Amino acid sequence: MTIEHATIVASPYARHGAGLRVAHEAADLLKAQNVEVDIIVGEDMADAADLAGKAARGDTDVLAIAGGDGTIRLAVEASIGSGKPLAVIPAGSGNDFARNLGIPLGTAEAVQVILDGHRRPVDLGRVSFPDGRSALFGTVAATGFDAAVTARAIDMRWPRGQARYTIAALLELIALRSRHYQVRVDDDTVEADLVFAAIGNTTSYGGGMKITPKASVSDGLLDVTLAKNPPRLARPTLARVFPKVFTGRHVDHALVQTMRGAEVELYCDPPALVSVDGDLVGELPAVFEAVPHAIEVFTPARQAPTPS
Repeated sequence: MTIEHATIVASPYARHGAGLRVAHEAADLLKAQNVEVDIIVGEDMADAADLAGKAARGDTDVLAIAGGDGTIRLAVEASIGSGKPLAVIPAGSGNDFARNLGIPLGTAEAVQVILDGHRRPVDLGRVSFPDGRSALFGTVAATGFDAAVTARAIDMRWPRGQARYTIAALLELIALRSRHYQVRVDDDTVEADLVFAAIGNTTSYGGGMKITPKASVSDGLLDVTLAKNPPRLARPTLARVFPKVFTGRHVDHALVQTMRGAEVELYCDPPALVSVDGDLVGELPAVFEAVPHAIEVFTPARQAPTPS
């Protein structure tokens, strides 16, 4: 594919302003290769998403997102169905979507992936709520404890990057609570007191926390990780298990159950928050479904290992 024009969606909020800087760096690199470039910066993220949708339905050859997982999600929502390929120029705190596709985190290397022109189809997930609202996601949908961690991390000004989610998780452990969940994954059901239920299209969230370590963006399925509440000493037990999430070994613990399917339905009492790609979008009950081969994304021709 010959790229003559690229539109870059820049998030001024990603990594405390890094998104806009990265967008301009990427634009300079593309222009040096005779690619015409427009940079989109909305008044807010909703405005940026609207502009991205219009650009995707215009004459641009590629819609590139300079931001993190949340920016990617909004751009995907706005451009889905346009048929335009997407590119990712990582500039967020976690960058888990890029990590799972083997896209380099360095700006120059990510731009080279675009110039090389290799694309692949990628699955998405969709969450739908009883009131008719829905949201697409590229990485992980979190409910319960991990959604509460996301809510706390969003409000934290320090530290930056992965450490912010780690500290938020440790703080949430102090006020740990479980909920009674009813879980359906295709035709299989589980009813239990859970600390959280995570639904993964990718292996990780929060900058490499491998919550659904066997998930794949190309299998047409969602992976589910359920963390059961131990009868006693919940906080010390989870505090010991939690660090294993960075290697994916937490799924070997007796308190953790994994499932896989095309459709996941969750109810819980009391209701739990739902976050997707690091954005809070509602609360349970909800239905989560895989959307196979929903978009095409520029990726390395030979995918690099996912950074740990």
